[in-house]
Amino acid sequence: MKNKTKEQKKKEYFNQKILLDAIRDDITLKRWKILSKAYKLGKSIWRNKFTKTKLADDMEMPMTTVLRCLSLDRANKRTWRLIRQKKISVFKVAQICASKNKAYQNEVVDMTIDGNLSTYQITSIKIRDFDDIQKEKHRIACEDGYSRKSSAYFHFGRWLERGKIFLLMDKNYLPEDKIPEIKKDLKKLNQMITEYVKHN
Repeated sequence: MKNKTKEQKKKEYFNQKILLDAIRDDITLKRWKILSKAYKLGKSIWRNKFTKTKLADDMEMPMTTVLRCLSLDRANKRTWRLIRQKKISVFKVAQICASKNKAYQNEVVDMTIDGNLSTYQITSIKIRDFDDIQKEKHRIACEDGYSRKSSAYFHFGRWLERGKIFLLMDKNYLPEDKIPEIKKDLKKLNQMITEYVKHN
């Protein structure tokens, strides 16, 4: 170990994460197969009286683990294909299926693969409708940094130009009941801009 360079040690360090991920994936998949079968059996025996809470109690497992594993029942064929192709981990898919709208599963899976998102980042994604997908992609890009500085500058500049144009709009063109909300958001934005300029 003493003869290894810092970079070699770093590589070995992050390899441990890869090994843990493989174990975690294997465990999640095995648990899902057992729990999914048990849940279906429980439903066929006790009908509506059987709950996931009872399953967790009977199997002596934490409720969060049971819910995460059972969420894989919601994974679609495309997502399973990507799992088999090793493009996304079972553990991340379980996180996606547990907390996200099933209608946008493909979009969230693609975002996770493209951005190599962590499970923490996956939980922060909020998608209620199709428009939210672009917003979330942009939010993640801003948090992690664009792949090219020129691209970041272009998008930043375009946002500033659009903002300047909107500020030329007469308030009479806006719904009267929404003006207080817009003013509140503009004041908050002004504070954020002040902080950004001060610390960057």
